[in-house]
Amino acid sequence: MSQIKIAALVLAVLFVLPGRALPCASSSSPEGELIPVLVVSGANNHWWQWTGPSLAEMLTESGYFNVTITNDPARDLADAQGLSAYRAVVLDYNGPRWGAAAERTFLQAVREGLGVSVIHAANNAFNGWTEYEEMVALCWREGTGHGAFHAFNVEIGDRQHPITRDLPPLLGHPDELYHNLVHMHGTDYRILASAVSAKESGGTGRREPMAIVKEFGQGRIFHTPLGHVWPGVEATQASHRDPALRELIVRGTQWAATGQVRSGHRQPNQLTAAEREAGWELLFDGATSAGWRGFRRDAFPEQGWAIEDGALRKVAQGGGGDIISERSFRDFEFEFDWRVAPGANSGVFYRVTEDHNNSWETGPEYQVLDDELHGDGRSPLTGAAALYGLIPCKGKRLAEVGSWNRGRIVVVGNRVEHWLNGSRVLSYDLNSERWRSLKTGSKFSSMPDFGMSPAGHIVLQDHGDDVWYRNLRVRSLDARGDREQALFNGRDLTGWTHFLLDKGQPQDVWQVTDEGVLICKGRPIGYLRTKANYTNFTLRLNWRFNPITKQAGNSGVLLRQIGPDKVWPRSIEAQLQSGAAGDFWNIDKMPMKVAEERTNGRNTARTDTNERPIGEWNTYEITLWQGHCVLRVNGEVLNYAWDCQEVPGKICLQSEGAEIHFKDIYLMPLP
Repeated sequence: MSQIKIAALVLAVLFVLPGRALPCASSSSPEGELIPVLVVSGANNHWWQWTGPSLAEMLTESGYFNVTITNDPARDLADAQGLSAYRAVVLDYNGPRWGAAAERTFLQAVREGLGVSVIHAANNAFNGWTEYEEMVALCWREGTGHGAFHAFNVEIGDRQHPITRDLPPLLGHPDELYHNLVHMHGTDYRILASAVSAKESGGTGRREPMAIVKEFGQGRIFHTPLGHVWPGVEATQASHRDPALRELIVRGTQWAATGQVRSGHRQPNQLTAAEREAGWELLFDGATSAGWRGFRRDAFPEQGWAIEDGALRKVAQGGGGDIISERSFRDFEFEFDWRVAPGANSGVFYRVTEDHNNSWETGPEYQVLDDELHGDGRSPLTGAAALYGLIPCKGKRLAEVGSWNRGRIVVVGNRVEHWLNGSRVLSYDLNSERWRSLKTGSKFSSMPDFGMSPAGHIVLQDHGDDVWYRNLRVRSLDARGDREQALFNGRDLTGWTHFLLDKGQPQDVWQVTDEGVLICKGRPIGYLRTKANYTNFTLRLNWRFNPITKQAGNSGVLLRQIGPDKVWPRSIEAQLQSGAAGDFWNIDKMPMKVAEERTNGRNTARTDTNERPIGEWNTYEITLWQGHCVLRVNGEVLNYAWDCQEVPGKICLQSEGAEIHFKDIYLMPLP
């Protein structure tokens, strides 16, 4: 086993090799030592490649656990000495039996005090293994089922247990709701929470257990049938993204491991070492106004805004005006907790400039609102989490007024997403016909700079009502500095390999000049490709065609290239053909979505032309982050794709018939 940092978790742990158990380092909790836990994954009829890392992430993010993942439980659970290092195991597994040695060692460890968290389909596992069935207590067996994936309320019925003592109910939780779980072998258990299996969603009409606990020898067992994520169906990831379920699993695993729950909630306005490593920064420290000032002012307002109980409060009718982040951001994630008084209104603006009198003249708004009592809540266009006045939400789940909601804004190139309580509720493209049409038909049509700035500040709105904000944190997706690494060292092709037709040799196609320029002669056809895989990153490089002959040509940068080497391997191509720089090519049906008005299914045309004359240097900056792909040509966003397949792959530079030069090839990994 080898230690890895949590920053690598999001990038790499999805692709843990079978048979490797990877301990994930994280920061210490201020209240005590980290709890070592083992997530058991590696086989499941559900999307275990996603859920295993997701469970590890939510546990590590809490600041209470040191998490290890194994995809080979038959080996790792048979190691009694290794297993003794853990206080609990988290079961995300319903594959083949582990074998006599692993099963014997596991049962003995649980009887002697090893805690167990049973998550979702782990209760489907091991039909006929009596001891396991007694441990789980309620199993998916003949007669068990579920209705449609839908939002439902989970009610806390037992407030006397440490897990649920101050746990909020799970309101509108998106998931499958198992019904008719089979009570195994008459074993005792205690129900902590339940939900009504509604007939209209395909259920039984009865109340079904959603969280139970029991003891197995000296071991404590926490079991929730929640947490359904189906292979390839990204919408079902909403179950794991729900902060309430994450809190339940964190609490349940703490109790299984220690018999106690240190705190139902992390202290607000704090980052773990893992989060800092992943690039997050606090925009509010919970105690001062550092990092904020008044809009178009040099200082923070002297009235109208207050800091109380670790939150930024907009005091009703207190004046003060909008407040603005001192820093500006281009591509970023911004997360924030918000709550409103009854009938209150506010908003979060982004990419705001101070060239006009009001924040809303330049910055789009994420609406913050009490939908029930404020008049704006009557229209989906102006309800909570909407893009104010322009785009409504879909499938939003609001907490009760007075409770905290979790907002998230993702801005990558021209693509913007609004998230609410773990679910993406809208997305849009700032350079699309849809956007231009919406803007033209709205009150913003008279504001020429609205939504036009490629970078800007974050603003919290003063709308005259009581509103609170906390846990304001941002992650820039275009930072430089120590995180950027050279993919090309300017001397040789270290770190690269090749594919060429006709058994071509790289030295006959590629050469490096004394000035650090990589020259491709263009024949035979093929490409250089990185030896390493990259998933989420910003790639920056300079390129030109022959400055002496000024011959037009063709080439491309291939991204997330997977599968066998061939002339056009499966990948996303950032086109380098003369006159078409900024186009995308979808090679071999790589999953991605693009603007329908600019694509023929394979080629997606750039939105504009920003290419310099043949022979002059051009700059490409390409950001691939999760499902987003943004292509900037000479500093301007010219193309965008979304819902791209998030998979580790190679980066390739094509040899495609004409001489082309490259230099200054840098990559910044993104979490």
